[in-house]
Amino acid sequence: MRNSKFIVVKLRELIKTIVFAVLGVIILIGLITFFLRMGNDTQAGMYRDGTYEAVLDLGKTGATLEVEIQDGRIATMEMTEADESVAVFYPMAKTALAEIRAQVVQRQSTADMDISAQHTYTAKALLAAVENCLEQAKR
Repeated sequence: MRNSKFIVVKLRELIKTIVFAVLGVIILIGLITFFLRMGNDTQAGMYRDGTYEAVLDLGKTGATLEVEIQDGRIATMEMTEADESVAVFYPMAKTALAEIRAQVVQRQSTADMDISAQHTYTAKALLAAVENCLEQAKR
């Protein structure tokens, strides 16, 4: 009888060891999967795909700035005017947007922008709207 008790005790130890080994393997696979997926998110870009809008407050009139994100990267920016008065009262807005668009798309950021002196105030308003859109698009 003692032999059978001894075998049962060893069987319990064996079952415990197998259970802990299986749990260890599952945790290890989970960690590997987590870290592999984490690397894919950084390669995809830091923004979610879509079109994001921000309103530009230009005195009595306004305009909407749209930033389009494709594959996690800034693809383009467009300004849609509410009415023609924006083009009349803010003629530098289109040229400032073209200047900003080129730099933001190239750098994928609004940090350290080189803005010409003739577009200073308009560019600051546009950059604030772009940053608002990018804040909405962050992962």
